[in-house]
Amino acid sequence: MITLSGEQLAISCEENGHELALLDVRRRVRWRLDRSSLIWGKSEDLAQRKCLVPTAARKTDSHTLTLTCVAGETELQFTYTLHDSHVEVSITPPPAGDLQFVSLPGSFVPDDPDHHLLLPIMQGMLWDGRGPAFDLVRAEGSHLGFSMAFVGALSSRGGLLVTAETRDDLRWWFGKDTAGRIWATPIQIASMGALHYRRVARIVVTDADIVSVAKAYRARVQERRRFISWAEKLEERPQLERIFGSLMTFIGYCQDDTDYVVACEKLRAYGFDRALVYPVRFSTHGSDIQMGGRPAIDLSTETVAAIKGLGYDVAPWSWLNEAQDDGTPRTRAMYRMSAQGERLDGWAIDAQQWHPVCSSFIPDQQRRALRGTLSDLTWDHFDVLACAPVSECFARDHAGHSGRPLTHSEDRAAIRRAFLADQAAGLVVSSENFNDAYSLEYDLGSVKAWPQYGPWPFWPVPLTMLVYHDSLIHAWWEVHNYNSPWFSRTKSSAPFFEYGGGRPRLMAALDALMGCPPDVFPFGAQYGWTGRGTETYLYRHRFEDPEVQIALREALPVAKLHRRIGKCEMVHFRILSEDGYVQESAFSDGTRVIANFSRDVVGGQRGIGHVVLEGTDSLMPESWRVID
Repeated sequence: MITLSGEQLAISCEENGHELALLDVRRRVRWRLDRSSLIWGKSEDLAQRKCLVPTAARKTDSHTLTLTCVAGETELQFTYTLHDSHVEVSITPPPAGDLQFVSLPGSFVPDDPDHHLLLPIMQGMLWDGRGPAFDLVRAEGSHLGFSMAFVGALSSRGGLLVTAETRDDLRWWFGKDTAGRIWATPIQIASMGALHYRRVARIVVTDADIVSVAKAYRARVQERRRFISWAEKLEERPQLERIFGSLMTFIGYCQDDTDYVVACEKLRAYGFDRALVYPVRFSTHGSDIQMGGRPAIDLSTETVAAIKGLGYDVAPWSWLNEAQDDGTPRTRAMYRMSAQGERLDGWAIDAQQWHPVCSSFIPDQQRRALRGTLSDLTWDHFDVLACAPVSECFARDHAGHSGRPLTHSEDRAAIRRAFLADQAAGLVVSSENFNDAYSLEYDLGSVKAWPQYGPWPFWPVPLTMLVYHDSLIHAWWEVHNYNSPWFSRTKSSAPFFEYGGGRPRLMAALDALMGCPPDVFPFGAQYGWTGRGTETYLYRHRFEDPEVQIALREALPVAKLHRRIGKCEMVHFRILSEDGYVQESAFSDGTRVIANFSRDVVGGQRGIGHVVLEGTDSLMPESWRVID
């Protein structure tokens, strides 16, 4: 047996490469590498995977162990380097190899039957292995992908954090087999057809709770200088102060006969003196867009000025990653090309088809928009830009990568430049999807799951805000509003969890627990799908609608709470009830929030179960309370 020993960690492995394990010295937890999670493949399809075969292990020096594995005819060397506080695992594939993916580092299992996984999907998911067998591969973003670059695991005695230090050419593989084994690991994928550069992961041991794993990831983000606090942002862009205590105010993509100024005045009279209103117009590559039979919203400069005069912030819908084919050489020259030299299909609405644009064109387009379409706006919301996984472009006539393809890393850099153009103009920057690959470049990401527990396999937990509350906002997807159930109420595969809009009390309780702003669609027009292909229909909301009034009633105290704690670090989170429905959080200013996501009264003599709510009386169904 080969052993490397440190004060906090030890590594052991048999000389034949079997039984590799990490020992958390202080907590006495042994984490065994699950050999079935060591996979490779020569196809882009991860369903065609095969298992790596460990053949040898050797101690290179007192801090380094090399694990040799065979992938078909290719020999791979995994290097485990023991540091004081972590283990670094790296692989440098042979330059002439044809591997398309390999797991790094694999999944680790504790010597403890109480085994849970933490997956940063949406705001974060806690999974104890319940539910049917499944096998999923996800990228970053994309609603059901990963919002942060890690996998966590919990035993009864300790926790484990695995971070993907190399994250541009990356997928996440997790699942459960019919025997009940569960796993989760980063998968390094090819760049331009090969695994031709060094890939790195990091393993950290923690205490046995959700907060400890999240804070260990936060420390790594800060160490890598990918964290910037609200205090630092406000020094550069003091106007960001207005977002704290704002109502996220979606007014629909479509033109409508609403008097938006009068409607905003009603909103202000209700008590919302700050609001993030969007979209007031579209910023696109010039397409004529029809949605639900209506053109895109396009408010005049006079209307925008009047809304801003109320103290509200206004944003466009910036849709720059796709374009309709208008027949012009300029548009066709921008399209992202596949390895086969073909343009790709993207979004489709009714008879309209969009095609992905190469990201190398987006920063310049954004800078032009800032001088034109966006010149009178105060924040900017991008459709999809942080949501879609980074992609390659194989066109060779694009000026941004002339004569060669565009890599995933270059795609990432171009998106970051587009966001930074907004920052340079002093705007608040937001995009569909919370994706911390852009933690320095934007301020707000969206898409959250409903807080549903009990029999649901995946339990939503606030991982994103435990890491980033004092740096980023995690909002709802723009069409998932407190009052609007019309658009995409979705159950994830199996189903494991659910997300959507139209449940104001439940959503408000989650926003209070997470310290996030409320979200209402108070007036305007929006399209949805009929369920027949790409066919759409139109739906509207008005300020006086009963559903809107209920949503505003729930939203106002959440907005007031957000003004108070929006810039604070989330320092605590705990699940109080065995069924998961009662939870508490706390923030660095001392504010403590307790939320009841169930449909029952909890706590007190009228409550159910044995939930003890220290310092408070019983909580009504789908409600929350602040405890100072």
